[in-house]
Amino acid sequence: MILRSGMRGVAVVALALLLNAGLLLTAALLTSERPIPQDISAPQGISLIKLKDTAPPPPKPEPVIKEPEEKPQLDFMPELAAPSMSGPDPMDIQIALDPSLFASGPTRSDFVFNGDDLDQPPRQMVRTHPTYPYRARQRNIEGEVKVKLLVRADGTVASVTILDATPKGIFDSSVKEAVPNWKFTPGKIDGQAVPSWVVTNVVFVLSN
Repeated sequence: MILRSGMRGVAVVALALLLNAGLLLTAALLTSERPIPQDISAPQGISLIKLKDTAPPPPKPEPVIKEPEEKPQLDFMPELAAPSMSGPDPMDIQIALDPSLFASGPTRSDFVFNGDDLDQPPRQMVRTHPTYPYRARQRNIEGEVKVKLLVRADGTVASVTILDATPKGIFDSSVKEAVPNWKFTPGKIDGQAVPSWVVTNVVFVLSN
């Protein structure tokens, strides 16, 4: 009995070894298969050509022919007035002119007259004495100023112009300050007061 059971064990071990050897051999055969050959030649280019659309074009729409509209016929012919090329008669144009436009002109009050043109020269009514300059009084300087005045038609003095002075530049300012305050009866022509020029002398004399 012991011998039979030992023989069975040896047989089982031998069978296991055979199976293992068969598996190893099969694995070795599978791993040793040839690799799949690969194409390593240079790649060739492929040209892509776009083909034109060969579909037929859509049909063109047929032109629409409009029938001419009938114009309404008038039962009468309008009469057009022809433009008149003739203008108004120049004799028909009347212009009303104001006679006062021709009568207007410079009056006597617009002119300044000289003494020779006057029927009555201006006469002095109010005379303000000019101030005697302090510097001339201290130095005992006397003098005279020739002045031209414009006397208005109302008798007031409009302007003062120094024509001459002796000595020069000493009494001028005093005369220009005093003379505008003078009053006159205006010069007259035909009884009408008019502006006129008056030339007079202003004398500066020291009293004892």
